[in-house]
Amino acid sequence: MLMLIETTLLRAVLNATVAAASLAIISPCAGAAETSPLQFSVERSAAAPAPVAVRQIRLNALPDASAADMAARPQFRVGPLTGASAEVFAERKALAAKGGAPAPRAQPDGSATVRPPVERPAGIAPASAPIQTSFAGNTEKDCARAAPSDQALAVGDGSEPILQVNQDCVSVWSPSGTRLLGPKTLQAFAGLPASAYVFDPRALYDWHNHRFILAFGDSDLVGSSYYDIAVSQSDDPTGLWSVWRFPTPSQSQVLNDFIRLGQDRQGVYIASNLFPMMGSCCGSFLWEEWVLLPKSQLYSGGPLSYWYLSGIQAYNQYTDSTQPVNVWSPYDNPRAEFLVGSFNMNYGGGNCVTGCGNLLNWAISNQFGWLNGNLYPPVVSAWVSGSFTYYLPPNASQPGAPNSIDTLDTRITGQATYNSGFLYAALTTADNSWSDIQSYRIAPMLGNEDPNCAGAFAGDCPRMIGALTVDSKYISGNGNFYYYPTPQSDLEGNVTVVYNFSGPSCANCFPSVGYVTERVTQPNQTFYDNGQLFGTGAARYLQPAWGRYTAAAAAKLGYGTGGVDTPGIWVAGAFAKPDGSWATQIGYTGFTTPNQP
Repeated sequence: MLMLIETTLLRAVLNATVAAASLAIISPCAGAAETSPLQFSVERSAAAPAPVAVRQIRLNALPDASAADMAARPQFRVGPLTGASAEVFAERKALAAKGGAPAPRAQPDGSATVRPPVERPAGIAPASAPIQTSFAGNTEKDCARAAPSDQALAVGDGSEPILQVNQDCVSVWSPSGTRLLGPKTLQAFAGLPASAYVFDPRALYDWHNHRFILAFGDSDLVGSSYYDIAVSQSDDPTGLWSVWRFPTPSQSQVLNDFIRLGQDRQGVYIASNLFPMMGSCCGSFLWEEWVLLPKSQLYSGGPLSYWYLSGIQAYNQYTDSTQPVNVWSPYDNPRAEFLVGSFNMNYGGGNCVTGCGNLLNWAISNQFGWLNGNLYPPVVSAWVSGSFTYYLPPNASQPGAPNSIDTLDTRITGQATYNSGFLYAALTTADNSWSDIQSYRIAPMLGNEDPNCAGAFAGDCPRMIGALTVDSKYISGNGNFYYYPTPQSDLEGNVTVVYNFSGPSCANCFPSVGYVTERVTQPNQTFYDNGQLFGTGAARYLQPAWGRYTAAAAAKLGYGTGGVDTPGIWVAGAFAKPDGSWATQIGYTGFTTPNQP
């Protein structure tokens, strides 16, 4: 009874806060902690022109990457595509590196931010949960010297196989670090020639249906780009997969850059930013598009239909890089798929160089009514939640090489997630002349049923009626740099945030990967420490492009051999090897005893 009273009271407080704030419209650059309906529009919403044919492959039957495959694979990177020309974006980054841009940030109570002094991760005795397992993953050599080292990670149940994808190479690992398969190439996975340009892999595990999900893009960089979506036919990622490939639906002759991936019980959701290609790549940013894929068809392994939405605008400007959330827990079944984004390319002077505030929260309900006889299309609604002001981060420094690691912009780069009524997301921001990371926990609220969903479809079309940032935590570099954060909660709501770290202030602050943990009961706006590194850089990174996102995945959500497992989090990211190339480290952490703070 006490839990029911506390839960009801919390929801009542959140509803009262939303009701009090709903009369005001928030500026996208205000940095306020209010909550408000979002002024938005969607230009295109339509069904797929035709079903997509399926291919069946067996991953362990594909040949391992050969020397010839590696020689044929593209050795370049497109971008980063930021909505600005390379020259303008470099000017904005140079301005960010000069420092002084961020004004004192407002706390949710309106007071100025007061931050305790912090140290770099190597210089403290961390209160974060310890690393329990750590092993070497894919390396730049495995991936034919390709850059960047974008991270895709999915961890299954059963024997807990770990699927890792970096740029265009695929491996499967055991929890102890034994490579069970690979490296294979994504080109072979998609049935493409070894010279094909593939990019931006993302991976998830469906704990409810025991399937792996993999998405990436491919393009000829001249006039045609495609989405590649694959699901395993069992909980064994080395076995059979169903694979589909289809062109960008809302516009032809575009590159579908920065692919994102999410899921709920009903479907899989892909998003990308579109840039024009007319004989070469790439022109100015057009808009983002979202694609809704029904799991009923994905898991049956036949032709695939889908719905797409594109030309999404907030405050009369096109949004970008919105992340569909991963509803990863097998015990969650929300009434809508949520998406989370930040203001970025078209806001705050461009890439938020003058600062942006607040987050964009979206809900899509009636996602697949069009398959079930409901003629009303998917229902999109949106709400703004508060945040500290965030700014275009300067590129990260490393010893002997100031501002030499690309930190991209203010988009949410890592996977956003949903767990037990809350959304989790994180981004990189400027702080004086260095970069910090900000992590968010947001409470979305649904209600206000769309009247067009009536009769047999009554209750299928809730709209968002509120979104409140319940907590926002940050790690300050204090002269060093934290970037590319990805948060992941466990079933209790404890959160692990994996990130990259580097800096000029010590001889061994080369590009590294680390993580920080927080208890769900921890006070708001505080990390107890800056975390710890589990993949420590050993030399200056020599490539022009660093991986644009780290990865995290929940694990051990069921029963183990000795009874109920203690859930934890797998994390993955890149670090610099002694020869200046990138390598990845995969680690496992989590809270195991009550005396861990």
